Amino acid sequence: MTTAPVDPPVVMAVHSRGFAAQITRGPNGSRLYLQCPLTDTVDQWPDERIWSELEARFGAYAPCKGPITSKQVVPLQGDVFSPMSYGRLYLPGDAAHIISPMSAQGMSLALHDADVFARAVIHRVERHDSALLDRYSQTCLDHTWQKQAAAVWITEAMHDAGDPSYEGEFRKRIALKNLEAMLEPLDVNHPAA
Repeated sequence: MTTAPVDPPVVMAVHSRGFAAQITRGPNGSRLYLQCPLTDTVDQWPDERIWSELEARFGAYAPCKGPITSKQVVPLQGDVFSPMSYGRLYLPGDAAHIISPMSAQGMSLALHDADVFARAVIHRVERHDSALLDRYSQTCLDHTWQKQAAAVWITEAMHDAGDPSYEGEFRKRIALKNLEAMLEPLDVNHPAA
């Protein structure tokens, strides 16, 4: 996390040295991401190395330097606990599932779970019917797995498209094609449009 001013609010780079991103966390702060091997430690990434890698990966779009207030090596993976309820215990958000930060869906999933749970409790109290509470886990898990699939897809595309030392040249080419398809403008003359 850095306290440098951010403009534009989100910048991502796919580079031969790996993925990099800067994502706004308020008017004077941002979260910086650098793809590195999971075997790396925070001690291997002094501030000077971080800024050097950001400059290399972003080029002309390198973020403004500022104090780096926290660092950690984070595995970009997801976990889902099923079922999301047991008896009268209901698990929402991070208690039930962790999603790769690449998807930016963690809070949305937690809010979805809270909404489903709140509606189910209201239904139970007002109608004396526990059907929605009984389906809480299934309802939330269906939604969670959709978001997890999308998170895995974007994480693999962004990370495999750069440095081939992680997954090889074949996966790099596939990831680049996936990114190109995602970024190409919609053709309004195409029958499917």
